[in-house]
Amino acid sequence: MQRQVALDGLRGCAVAAVVAFHICDRCARGGWVGVDVFFVLSGFLITALLRAELGARGRIDLRNFYMRRVLRLLPAFAGLMLFELSRAALWPKAREEILASVGYAGGQVMNWNRAFGWGPQGVLGHSWSLSMEEQFYLLWPAALLLIWRRRPLVWISAAIVAIGVWRGGLVLQGASYERIYNGFDTRADTLLLGCLLAFAVLPPRVEALARRAVVLPVLVLVVMVFGVRQEGMFTHTVGLSVSAVCGGWVMLVACQPGVLNRLLSWRWLVALGQISYGWYLWHYPLLRIGEAWVGPIGKLVGALLGLGVAVVSYQRLERPILALKRHFGPQGAARSAAGGERVERPV
Repeated sequence: MQRQVALDGLRGCAVAAVVAFHICDRCARGGWVGVDVFFVLSGFLITALLRAELGARGRIDLRNFYMRRVLRLLPAFAGLMLFELSRAALWPKAREEILASVGYAGGQVMNWNRAFGWGPQGVLGHSWSLSMEEQFYLLWPAALLLIWRRRPLVWISAAIVAIGVWRGGLVLQGASYERIYNGFDTRADTLLLGCLLAFAVLPPRVEALARRAVVLPVLVLVVMVFGVRQEGMFTHTVGLSVSAVCGGWVMLVACQPGVLNRLLSWRWLVALGQISYGWYLWHYPLLRIGEAWVGPIGKLVGALLGLGVAVVSYQRLERPILALKRHFGPQGAARSAAGGERVERPV
């Protein structure tokens, strides 16, 4: 599968929105939509690879799948965990809180910790989204094996609707903002939308209409980034779905030649997308630490320092380890692409 640089550019936009929200939530009060864009991208790309492997071999090599995920996610995450453990050793007063937060983050259950208030988050509260991703990686390959020959579009669509109804029901029952926003059961529809798009075959006229009207989802996302707060009723009911649908729309058009593809392929935006994982990991802890030390300006300093750490992490740690992924590639993906299977859009 060819690499599509425009999707790196889309990642760059998404992480910039999230970081802006954490620096000044009054300026970019809806920067949380960047996380939904990441979720849609993850669901789409992972499903496209797994579907290609299933089409070529009739099965999924789970060993290779999980090794690819480990090589992509673990090095930078392990660096952050070591940083936090070092802080625990040097700062006895906060040791208990730091170690508890490391346990929730390292155990990939920070989202449930935030949803139900089990314990402290420390400076690792942002790892809730990583926990969501890991839980998705754990469940989705097995679920896909069950449905891929049994009208997967129907099953995935039904699951998306069911999650939306469940989320709305919890809101009506008075569930807290944290419960709605962080629960896997209330947010997995965003990931599943990406999965759905990996299976969907759009008629040429629909694709052409999507390209011509792509300014609409772009404007909606921009308005949401600057005007839709995270805690509002709109966000918890339909806002999460709106941001996911708009993110998916933009993603599909970005994969095709055109103005949006060229804009998102801007070199510096692509470079930011390539280090987006590391910046997401590091910006929030350093931002929180900077704020504690020097006040509000420390947020900006910490976020910029996190960007520098992300660059070094990507060049010196992540990139060399990522080279090992070639030994654990999805079997049959290249063969399926050569056969012209529709799922193999350039991604």
